[in-house]
Parts: sequence; structure tokens; C-alpha cells
Amino acid sequence: MPPDAQVGQEPGAPRPSFARRLALHGCIALLWLLAWGAAHLQQEAPHASLWFPPSGLTFAVGLTLGWRGLPGVVLAGLLATLLDALGDPARPLASELAPGLVFGLTHGCSYILGARLLSRLGQDRPSLRFVSVLLLATPLAATLATASGLLALTAFGVIHSWQHAREIVLPFWIGDLVGTVALGPFFVMVLTALMGLLGTPGPDPLEAHRQVAPAGGDRDALFLKLALCLMPVAFSAGLVAVWPQQAHPASFLVFFGIVPLMWIAHTEGAMRTYAATASLSVVLSGVGAMLGLGPHTVTYQFAMIILSGSAYFGLAVPLLYSDNQALRRLLTTDSLTGAATRAYLLETAERELERARRFGTPLALVLFDLDHFKQVNDQHGHAFGDLALREVAGRCRGELRASDVLGRLGGEEFVALLPMTGLDAATQTAERLAAALRGRPVARGGVRRTVTASFGVVEIDAQRESLEAAFERADQALYEAKAAGRDRVCAGLTTGA
Repeated sequence: MPPDAQVGQEPGAPRPSFARRLALHGCIALLWLLAWGAAHLQQEAPHASLWFPPSGLTFAVGLTLGWRGLPGVVLAGLLATLLDALGDPARPLASELAPGLVFGLTHGCSYILGARLLSRLGQDRPSLRFVSVLLLATPLAATLATASGLLALTAFGVIHSWQHAREIVLPFWIGDLVGTVALGPFFVMVLTALMGLLGTPGPDPLEAHRQVAPAGGDRDALFLKLALCLMPVAFSAGLVAVWPQQAHPASFLVFFGIVPLMWIAHTEGAMRTYAATASLSVVLSGVGAMLGLGPHTVTYQFAMIILSGSAYFGLAVPLLYSDNQALRRLLTTDSLTGAATRAYLLETAERELERARRFGTPLALVLFDLDHFKQVNDQHGHAFGDLALREVAGRCRGELRASDVLGRLGGEEFVALLPMTGLDAATQTAERLAAALRGRPVARGGVRRTVTASFGVVEIDAQRESLEAAFERADQALYEAKAAGRDRVCAGLTTGA
């Protein structure tokens, strides 16, 4: 299935009505025009702004709707061209229709292509791969939009000369790039919410990003961090405005905002990081327009690109923590019963054996196997068997100490590793486990069945015995318990017997 086949609509979901789709495109066009109006805060020259939020919105349209979102973008580009021509007698509105349509198409296609590149090559999570592809796709899309947009506007006479087009290439490209990098993920959040409100829901490009949740839900702490993030911006811009002879070094103080912004990325989750980055971009552009920072505005917009990229890379850290925790659970915990996996149990047993050997402390093994468990599966089904295994593990954990380790060796075979425990105490523990199993039947629906186990107990001779040899003795004791009639405990002989 092509990448766009499921964009904007869940598989098997009813297709939204024409009226709802029309309303969605109208809202996209309205949002685009509002963003276009905001771009005038940093207008460098006619048709060139150092901060162009519509590019971020168009990129977000490509991520959420794919090519289905192009009509709304084209409509917005047409309306923006017509609005730009209002009051200019040299530009009658009728003559602006063609350049407006072409501008909307070139702008929309450039950013939707970049978004599809991100969807194809990136991952749907804020990993290093996703951010790397994001920071590759957005400059490519901005370059394509700049080149095609300026060619179209110049060819139609909206930009009066090729010389003027060449002069505004850099601010045009910077404005598109910073608008895409700083505001693109935030606009994805906005569009996803808007699609839900309009009854035109689709796949959420940031669904996995939402898993990187805030470490705490304290909004006051978030506002404090955001205020700390904005302070270097305000301080730097103020110095540039009142101390123009030192404007160049003072403008670079804005980069100190990376520290609190990374703090937000590490503690506040992906969604709040995207919102904070967008807020910083808006404030930076507003402060720059208010103070009239002139040519130093370029430094601030480059800083915004770097701050945004750093924040997005920062999101990979809590994600890696989460992935490492999930991987550790997978490696150490049996997914069905919650007991330790065989590998983790054996690794722990080797450590405990070394500790017992070093300090001369006792160490015991309790090996047990559920009685006639194949009959349980055959008579009641594997769902009942899985429930029985979970019940066995849960009841046994309730009888063990926090320092003990319960592991599942495989199938219906379990083992309890008992540090600081001699043979007599281990045998008593095994008796408690046996009683906990036979004392209450396992119940599921109308089926009730008592599940018992046979136990083999040994104390490991840490000075002379290997772990493998101890397991062999425990297995022999378990075999003797089964031969004696099952549902009982048999203690193995010591190594010297």
C-alpha cells in the first residue's frame, strides 16, 4: 500500500462527508492566512519574511493529510496573493489569479513532498532517526519552496525583477526553514485536534510522541521553565536595542535559551516541548519586531533553528530511557507470569553463589513443577492454563521475601532462589508454597481446578559446588517428589552425603 493510502483516514472508517472535508479545507486556509499575517512581524522585504509560519502549517498538512490537504493550501496561497494585491492599482485582482494558484501549488507541493519524505524515511516516534530525517527534509522542502515560489512570482510579474528575486532568496529561505522546523510539530498537534473536532479523524503522526509524557503534571513548573527559556531572548534583544555598538555579540546570548529548553525536553514530554518551541519562536519574532533589531534578526532566526533542533534531539533521551526500561523488562521478566526469565534468574544465581562463596552465607534452591499440567491445558484450554501459571506465580511471590527471586525456567517449571537460607528454612518455604497452591482452586468462568506442584529443595555448597551441579541435585529431589505421589516437598541430600 502506498504511504499516503492511509493518511487522513483510519482503515475501514467511513469516509467523511463532503461538507466536513470542505470545512476542513476551509479551516486550513483560514489558519494559513492567519499564519501569513503573523509572518509580517519579520518581513524583510516585499514577499520575503525571516519568519514564515505558513510553511510549518503546510508541512503539518503533509504529515497529517498528505496530498489530500493540498486543496486547502492552494486556496490559502491564492487568497494570500489576492490580499497582497489589494490597494495596488498596478496589480488588478483578475491578473493575480494565475500567480496565486501557481504559488499555492508550488508552495504546497514542496512541503507535502518534504513531509512524505519524513513519513517514509523517519520513524513515527521522536527518536534520533526521526529528528535527523526531519532536519534533512525541512531544508530540502524549504529550498524547493524558495526556488519554485520565487520563479513563479517573478515569472508572473508579482516580483518585478530577477535582481529583486535574487536579493530576497536568503531571507525567503530562512523564513521558510525556521517556520517549518520551529512550528511544524506544533501545527501537527493543532491539525490533529481540528480534524477530531470536525469529525474527520485520521492517523496521528505524533501518536508515538505522546508516549514521551511529562515526568510530572505540574503546569506551574512548565511555565517557570518556559520563562527561564524566554529570559535570554529578552535580555539579548534588549541589549541589542539599547547598546547597538555591541549588538553582534549581544545577539548571540539568545543561545543560552538552549539550557532551559533542553530541560523542558527532558522533563515535560514531547507535546509540551513542541508547544514550548513554538512559543519561543513566536516570542522571539515578536520581540524582534517590537525592538527593531534590523539585520541582527537573522542571527535570532538561525538561533531558533538550532534551538528547535536541539530540543527535538533532546526528546530522544527520555525515549531511550523508556526503550531501555522496556527492553530490560523484556529481558528480565517473563511476560506471562511476571516471574524472572531463565536468563536473568541464572545470572542472578551466579551472583548470589559468588556472594555466598565469599562471605560463607547459605544459599538454597527450590525447584518445582506443576503436577499434570498437560491435562489442565488439554481439558480446560490454554487460556485456563495461562491463568493457572499467572496464579501460581502470584501466590508464590506472596510467600517469598523481597530478597528472594522467583523465576520461570520454561513451561510449567519454576524455581525460587533463596539467599541467606539454609536447607531447613528452604524446606519450610517450599511447604508454604505448596500449601498456597493447593489451598485455593484456580477459577475461570465456571471452571474450578486445584493446581498443585512437586518441589525439590537443596542447599548449595557454595565452596565446592557449581550452580549446574546444584540444579541437578534439585532436579533429582523434584523427581523423587513426583515418584512419591506428587504435591509434596523433597529435600535433596547434601553434597557430602
